[in-house]
Amino acid sequence: MNRLNGKVAVITGAGSGIGRASAVAFAHEGAKVVVSDLYLDSAEIVARDIQKAGGTALALKVDVGKEEDIKRMIDTTVDTYAGIDILFNNAVNKNPDTIRDVDFLNFNEDLFHNNMRVNVLGGVLACKHALPHMLERSNGSILFTSSTSSIAGEVAQFSYGASKAALNWYVQTLAATFGKRGIRCNGILPGVIRTPAMEGWANEKMKEAFLELQNSPRLGQPEDIAKMAVYLASDESCYVNGALMRVDGGMSCATPMVPVVRTYL
Repeated sequence: MNRLNGKVAVITGAGSGIGRASAVAFAHEGAKVVVSDLYLDSAEIVARDIQKAGGTALALKVDVGKEEDIKRMIDTTVDTYAGIDILFNNAVNKNPDTIRDVDFLNFNEDLFHNNMRVNVLGGVLACKHALPHMLERSNGSILFTSSTSSIAGEVAQFSYGASKAALNWYVQTLAATFGKRGIRCNGILPGVIRTPAMEGWANEKMKEAFLELQNSPRLGQPEDIAKMAVYLASDESCYVNGALMRVDGGMSCATPMVPVVRTYL
């Protein structure tokens, strides 16, 4: 405990999944947490759970696709807690069309722009508004939730992976731009994580197939990502900047042939 003692953290998309797990973990480590989500009722449940456990949390309804919402989120945080130390850009476009984006010849231009607006621009604008407050203290940690889909080709979700690849560029660019001034920026690349969203679309056969790809005995849980987020948010990682940290059960460490060899050797 107390790895984040006295720090103020803002987490977007914190009403469920990775964001929820991270909000709870941050609060457990002593941070004051702003739990923001598109769905206020979800954010309020998380904030109440944190408060019941003895932590400090504030719930906000925020659409990261709208700059006015983002500015209000940062302004409210600073007004309430007199600063901001950690910004975790975790929100993702939850449009169900993203899952059904399987025909490149019928490329969905609207979905492309929506994914870029929420998955990339939302976090970039949050940084724009949070950075002046961090720079006043010459200290701050910015995190983004990226994806292993950002580092290789796919056969579906043609806009999602592209948005996460663009996000990776901003992670490293922000790290290079503000690192000398005490602000770190890092990305987390989850693999297959059993979030409510994943459970909602992946059937049991898919989960079994995903497990075959892992070099780990299980699929990931939101808490696995939260543990990495705590480390990157804390002073323990003070020399880690511009990193794209894979948390994927070793899925990306081996060649595609490994599951076949493992099965038939």
